[in-house]
Amino acid sequence: MATTAPEPTYHPHVPGHLLWDNDFNDFCHEGDDPHVAAARLIGQPPVILGRSVSFGRPAWILTNHAAMEQAFLSPHIFSNQRGGPGAGALGETAFRMIPVELDPPEHGKYRRILHPYFTPQSTRRLDGMVQETCDALIGQFAGKGGCEFIADFGSRLPNLVFLRMMGLPEDMLDQFLVWEKGMIHGKDDATRTQSTQAVLGYLGQFIAEQRKAPGTELMHLILNGEVDGKPMRALDVLGTVFLLYVGGLDTVYSSLGFIFNHLARDPALQQRLRNHPADMPKAVDEFTRAFPVARPTRTVAQDCEFLGAPLRKGDLAVLPTYIAGRDPAVYADPHRIDIDRKARSITFATGPHLCLGIHLAKREIRTALEGFLQRFRDIRIPAGETWEYHTGGVLGVDRLPLEWRVG
Repeated sequence: MATTAPEPTYHPHVPGHLLWDNDFNDFCHEGDDPHVAAARLIGQPPVILGRSVSFGRPAWILTNHAAMEQAFLSPHIFSNQRGGPGAGALGETAFRMIPVELDPPEHGKYRRILHPYFTPQSTRRLDGMVQETCDALIGQFAGKGGCEFIADFGSRLPNLVFLRMMGLPEDMLDQFLVWEKGMIHGKDDATRTQSTQAVLGYLGQFIAEQRKAPGTELMHLILNGEVDGKPMRALDVLGTVFLLYVGGLDTVYSSLGFIFNHLARDPALQQRLRNHPADMPKAVDEFTRAFPVARPTRTVAQDCEFLGAPLRKGDLAVLPTYIAGRDPAVYADPHRIDIDRKARSITFATGPHLCLGIHLAKREIRTALEGFLQRFRDIRIPAGETWEYHTGGVLGVDRLPLEWRVG
């Protein structure tokens, strides 16, 4: 006699056709391309409940571009206030990552403090520093005929840019990389908590020293920022600096890994960008469309029905932007890289929480591409080598060996 598999027991109020009885991280790791693997969810209902999504717990997964765009524009339903698994790693309950863990209208009050530093015009003032950082890193391996891209360049460029923006000591780079790996990619709660508390402890001491004399324009803005006419609380200052640490490191280097993995397999695109450098902004836009790495998490703020899904207050929801970037309803032939494509992406979110660092991130990506393409020819993955990547809260490349010809 045939047997029937038991129905999943999580969230019994959810209709069976909305239950997705899988581990999301494992699903995205099937095959040799996590973006293609994740995009297999397109065609499912727009909102499904995954069995294991966020730290092993169930969460709603939005499965197409339209659903995610609507959610980004609905903070009254999808709240940025922290909740759910992983929150304890940050310690004190009053601690908030400012301004990302705030909802409107409070969010806008804090965002205004940082906004002057991250406008397009202000970001252009950082061009020289970003270029100098990029050139110095490339110079360390330019004559060797190759590098391990992630360890030698991809993980280091955004970290060094962050350190210089904040006025942090550059000899702390390797320690920051260790903490970052444990905090964001740690395999268990203890590792993530230990690394997070180490970062917070260090940043707390750094802020105390900076209060005596802010060393950079960005730290001056943070330490002198006011909300409703009053200085920010000490915990909110710490939360702001911590957010810049998290936001400025992992996503940019993860994106660079996927971009250069593609570039190493597309010699025609390499040559086009060398021959037509004016096409570089279009290439950056297309790369960021095709290779998002983040899946922002939201907490459901109220019981409601959203696109047919019965949400309950306190539920977790994830918005995998790497699925949105591969939605054929928005992008024809979405897995093909086409720098002549004209389509807006939500890689950096949209609405009130549009990423503050969007212009800096694109500048770092563009500078890295120009630096490699101007110096090297026939950039490729060496014969017999392969790349390695991870899934999780942020998709990322762990290892990417490259080689090239000079001249």
